[in-house]
Amino acid sequence: MFSTLVLLATGGPLAPAASADAAPGGGVIPAPTTTPGPTDPAVPTVSETRTVRLTRPQVKSVQRRANVKADGTVGAKTRTALKRYQAKKRLVRTGRPNLQTLKAMKLAFAAKIEQRLAALQRISTPGSSSSSVVGYSFPILGRWSPGSSATTFGARSGAHQGIDLLSACGTPVVAASSGTVKANTTQSAAGNYVVIGDTPSGEEQVYMHLQTTSSLKVGDRVDVGTPVGSIGNTGNATACLLHFEIWSAPGWYSGGAPRDPQADLAAWRGSAPAR
Repeated sequence: MFSTLVLLATGGPLAPAASADAAPGGGVIPAPTTTPGPTDPAVPTVSETRTVRLTRPQVKSVQRRANVKADGTVGAKTRTALKRYQAKKRLVRTGRPNLQTLKAMKLAFAAKIEQRLAALQRISTPGSSSSSVVGYSFPILGRWSPGSSATTFGARSGAHQGIDLLSACGTPVVAASSGTVKANTTQSAAGNYVVIGDTPSGEEQVYMHLQTTSSLKVGDRVDVGTPVGSIGNTGNATACLLHFEIWSAPGWYSGGAPRDPQADLAAWRGSAPAR
């Protein structure tokens, strides 16, 4: 259930890479000798100086760093303080919160905002690695590689119920479509995982082995490209990877059945090549 599969490219089978999960019966599939890099050149670079929308608590954090009253509103005094901070740090003086400034302030939520901007940029930019299927996106924002043919969907006498995509730990994982968070928890084999239901197809998507517990909450509505977490090796994974499953209605371990997500992932890749 929690291992590694081969993914077919849009135009034919990809060369299999080594794979990385604990196998049933105590065996271990060898980890890859090289780890894919975290950045896919096909993913457009986000603008770090564009104004970003922040929550009220996030605005207060920015205001504290800029040494202005933390009232949660970006008013004239906050804009002046931000220009002063940006000038001191030799940043572009916009007077507005932007990714460049959040990074300089070393705010913890800057990484999540960058993931969100990258996802939106990836989906909206013509010629980018966005999906060829409207309303869907490939779930990894970065380089990845497929597993071996020995770990395809249904391998191990049907025990393997999804497909694993190898990528560097920390690479952003995003929602492949809109939906509702049905589960966000941790399990010994799956590691940190999220289940998203109410998708356009009516099926449920499962994202396993996340590096840390997702910030999403059960009941949250997500859009395509919403950050889910990042690539990890939690649970029984012995390399950095995303284990991805699709379950028919009524859903994951609630009466539905898993199916091979290989064709879907190939379509969602659009023009993005595996690395």
